[in-house]
Amino acid sequence: MNREQKHGMSGVFVFVLLGLFAVMSIFMVLLGSQMYRNTIHDTETNRRDRILSSYLRSMVRYGDQKGGVFVESFDGIDTITLRESFDEEAYVTRLYVYEGKLYEQFARERYDFEPDMGEEICAASSLHAELNGNLLTISAEDADGESRDIRIYLTCAR
Repeated sequence: MNREQKHGMSGVFVFVLLGLFAVMSIFMVLLGSQMYRNTIHDTETNRRDRILSSYLRSMVRYGDQKGGVFVESFDGIDTITLRESFDEEAYVTRLYVYEGKLYEQFARERYDFEPDMGEEICAASSLHAELNGNLLTISAEDADGESRDIRIYLTCAR
């Protein structure tokens, strides 16, 4: 082999090595982007799965006071109602599912319940609640149809 043939072979080797490096770099970028998409999807799914039950739990715990938590039904819409007083005026916060979403409505107790006047919290399919003594049992279904059973023991006497 003469010197020109050796130089040509080393040029081809360098070219193949650079091509392999470029292909592997593109492969790593594609793999990394797919992993990122999966992580974002999993995070969003986890957040969506937890928001419904976490929100209901925290609101009920906030309203846990003597005579502060009860269950009502208005025209087939079950509500978890939290009662509190400000300046000798009674107010209620109602949690309910209406038209595929969990809503919260805060109003004076003397006002009629109007489901379309609430504030949208998250997507949900259904909500059913029962209060037996100090045990509040909530059956909630998220937007994906997955059912959640939540049991909360109210620490304050009814």
